[in-house]
Amino acid sequence: MLPPICEDHRKELLRFLLVKTAAVRSGLKPAELLRVRHCYRMRNAEGFQFCLYRRDIFHTLRLDYLELRAEPQSSLALFYHPERLRQELALPEKRAILTRCGYPENATTETLLTMLRERFSREFLPHEVGVFIGYPAKDVVGFMDKLPRTPVHRGGWLVFGNPEESLSRMQLYRQIERFADRTLDTCTDLQDFFNRINRFNPNHRRYIHG
Repeated sequence: MLPPICEDHRKELLRFLLVKTAAVRSGLKPAELLRVRHCYRMRNAEGFQFCLYRRDIFHTLRLDYLELRAEPQSSLALFYHPERLRQELALPEKRAILTRCGYPENATTETLLTMLRERFSREFLPHEVGVFIGYPAKDVVGFMDKLPRTPVHRGGWLVFGNPEESLSRMQLYRQIERFADRTLDTCTDLQDFFNRINRFNPNHRRYIHG
């Protein structure tokens, strides 16, 4: 019988997901689209294999999520911050994009999420998903309309038009991901990690420079 998964092993198995969802957990980003394997495995120094399965993964992350598409070995999941997502989808420029894509003009967040999942059942990657995960409206529209791209160094997504807003958001998301990565090395357990991420202040030098 395999031993139970201790906190250190659990943190290492989920490290990528914990880091990439940090901006959502803190409320800095409305949502994040990530591929989640149905089983994560690792061995410790004694050779014991530790496994973490999909149900346990979602439970451990303690975030609202929606599985947009399930495949044999993994699922495409949207992790989201309910209030932050509601605010994002209420922005006129974001609503205009969704309306253009066929979403009801005054639909609730829950209805929009349901429709997004339906889109993922028919399309590989619906363009409007950028609205849900916090991309600037100009970048979503630029991609949809195949406009000339704006070259940026190490961009997190394709940028169109003035890059200032896009680069600012990229920097903010990278900042909290770096903080989350360092925090995983020093936190006592996952609850300590969650508490520190929720207290993250991008304007505080202690968080920026460690």
